[in-house]
Amino acid sequence: MIGLGYIVNSIVSGILIGSVYSLVSMGLALIWGIMDVINFAQGDFMMIGSFVTYWAFALAGVDPILSIPLSFIVVFALGVLTQKVVIEKVLDAPMVSQITATFALLLMLRYGAEAAFGPYTRRVVTPYADITYRFGTISLQLPRLIALVVSLGVAISFYIFLKTTYTGVALRAVSQNRMAAYLMGINVKRMYWLAFGLGVGISAVGGTLIATFLPIYPEIGGFYALIAFIVVVFGGFGSVFGAYVSGIIIGVAESVSALFISPSLKDVVAFLLFILIILVKPTGLFGTEQR
Repeated sequence: MIGLGYIVNSIVSGILIGSVYSLVSMGLALIWGIMDVINFAQGDFMMIGSFVTYWAFALAGVDPILSIPLSFIVVFALGVLTQKVVIEKVLDAPMVSQITATFALLLMLRYGAEAAFGPYTRRVVTPYADITYRFGTISLQLPRLIALVVSLGVAISFYIFLKTTYTGVALRAVSQNRMAAYLMGINVKRMYWLAFGLGVGISAVGGTLIATFLPIYPEIGGFYALIAFIVVVFGGFGSVFGAYVSGIIIGVAESVSALFISPSLKDVVAFLLFILIILVKPTGLFGTEQR
């Protein structure tokens, strides 16, 4: 018999890891919602962010939390360059061309990193890595707690940016109607550069947070990209808010299910939820049906 305390502890653990899922998924939802591009390389941009954090820590002793701006800026710049050189060329091409282009990006980033850094697993071991706070049966690891706080901070800041700034409103306008935004004087091409840069930059922040409590390696992005696609579909295509909430839901579902089934099978729960939401509400939890 599994006690209530263990279930509560699993829910808390799920919220903590789900907050990282949310960051990676928010970036994917932003790109998808504004540009109608499926970025298969999302998880690998996240991986680049985690390696920026690792090397900043290994070479200069920079605390992972302090390296978040560096990770974001490096991957943001890489994203803008990718948008200008690759994605811009296939924006109006058939969907299969977009998929092929982003899948090629995935291979270049993943195996380029493997060639440069080797296929080895690395860890960022900080002085606070093993600090754990206990409240009854609830255990809170400090790195994961920091990840939750940073994730919430990023999500709230991004929401304020989209709702209150001219650039944020312009991004939303482009997502709703590209031609109307262009006729209103918005530089659509720049908005696309910004959207792709922000989308992969936010995922890089998730990569930095993951590096504080999990080992990293060049192929780590594959799993998180898969989770991000499930989260985005679950929350609603292109809904950044839906992606954040759904990331938490998926994290909790995986964590709680591990109490009742083999932990190695907990990821199956995410796929079952994915299938269920497709059958019951194809537009996702927060998606709206479009004509």
